[in-house]
Amino acid sequence: MFFLKKIIVVLTSPLTFLFLVVLAAALWTWRRPESPWPKRVFLAVGVAFFLVTLGPFGGLLLGPIESVHPPLSDLEEASQAGHVVVLGGGYRAREQGPVTSELATSTTIRLNEGIRIHRALVDTTLVVSGASIYQEGSTAQAAAQLAIAMGVPAEEIAVEDRPRDTAEEAAAVYGLAGEGATIVLVTSASHMPRAVHLFERRGFEVIPAPTNHLTEESWLRSGTLWPSAQNVRMVERALYEYLGLLWVWIGGE
Repeated sequence: MFFLKKIIVVLTSPLTFLFLVVLAAALWTWRRPESPWPKRVFLAVGVAFFLVTLGPFGGLLLGPIESVHPPLSDLEEASQAGHVVVLGGGYRAREQGPVTSELATSTTIRLNEGIRIHRALVDTTLVVSGASIYQEGSTAQAAAQLAIAMGVPAEEIAVEDRPRDTAEEAAAVYGLAGEGATIVLVTSASHMPRAVHLFERRGFEVIPAPTNHLTEESWLRSGTLWPSAQNVRMVERALYEYLGLLWVWIGGE
């Protein structure tokens, strides 16, 4: 099921989907060159691609997801938490280079926010999670290494390096913290609604601490009107999370 979900994600990403549509139209043209439909499809794909590269389109899709949970600005409400859980965001092993080059940008941002909250609270355990598939090491191990380098004592860190997705991370933290535990959950703002749902399903009292926001409050500005790869990533992220929320809503993990 894990690999099936990954395949579906790849096939439904905007660029992959548009490529498959263009490929299908090209094959149709080859089989029936007199048909007018391929030209219409090419035009529709061109318009869709242009919209995907614009900031307002990505902001309209991603903004509602990122704004579900506000940033954790008042740490007093998190004083009862026993664990600060930082979800993994990606990792790529390297033979050379610092650990900061191995961790995905989203993982590093999440970890920084987790360390900030962990240091501000009393008697909490910093939980870093995330496995790695088909390579040595793991997201959790690399995150723990970086946290120690940033001054967090090793005895205050719990490493959960087997979970491959959010549902497995929730199960792993359940085994660590126990049923009904209060936790501070740190992940990207776009990922937070789905993550909160999965952790609450496990019985946790979740205090969301979203970070790594990709949209801005004033996303409709001159800079967003120009095509860019960042805008494409926003659309990809939004579609990914909408699919994930749909999957969770129908009972999947």
